[in-house]
Amino acid sequence: MQKISVFIIAYNEEKIIEQCLEKLSWANEIIIVDSGSSDKTIEICERFGSKVIYNKFENFGKQKQFALKKTTNNWVLSLDADEVLSNELIAEIKNIDFSKEYNGYLIPRTHVFLHKIFKFGSENKKPILRFFNKQHGKFIENKVHEVIDVSGKIGVLKNEMLHYTVFDISTAIQKQVKYSLLSGEFLFEKEKKASLVKVIVKFPFDFIRFYFLQRNFLNGYQGFIWSMLSAFGSFVKYAKLYDLHQNKDL
Repeated sequence: MQKISVFIIAYNEEKIIEQCLEKLSWANEIIIVDSGSSDKTIEICERFGSKVIYNKFENFGKQKQFALKKTTNNWVLSLDADEVLSNELIAEIKNIDFSKEYNGYLIPRTHVFLHKIFKFGSENKKPILRFFNKQHGKFIENKVHEVIDVSGKIGVLKNEMLHYTVFDISTAIQKQVKYSLLSGEFLFEKEKKASLVKVIVKFPFDFIRFYFLQRNFLNGYQGFIWSMLSAFGSFVKYAKLYDLHQNKDL
């Protein structure tokens, strides 16, 4: 079997990272890049035989690229601390024919929000590039929503991993606001603009899109809350972008 490294960036992840690591015993190497956890994250990671490296956090893209460079094998799997591989996905990865002309693979990822596995909507088995040959790929060092850039053919795996996003409303709101403000700053740095009209209509239009058009109403109460927060986050992102342009010359 091809040797595979798994790398994860972490910060105070004691609530979930053990579930992630429990599914990685098959990996040849596990690299954890921690940015100063004060909980039991490091202790848990070391118990699973992971190599823990400290690195000051600047942004998500830079932190992921730093972690990638610390791996020693060409084929790598990038995970977040709140992502858990299914047994079926592990078996599929182990049986990949690496002689094929693929430099990376998309993995279906399913949202778990407030303890609910989303069976409907765009977050159900959403394909995301996480498994690749680092000789042909790297991270685009975005402030948020970091992207893996891989040259050549990309395959698609069939089996999913679960993404345990948040377990309570307070954390969900805090994370949504944090990422949305960072996203607004990122758009401003890219010289993007947002009109006042866009700021005003963003919330209602996106809620309709998330809740009805993407069928998150079929995910019950959690689907409603996720749609509300996602639409609110979109509003915050463009409100931040609009505000930065309004104040840039002051």
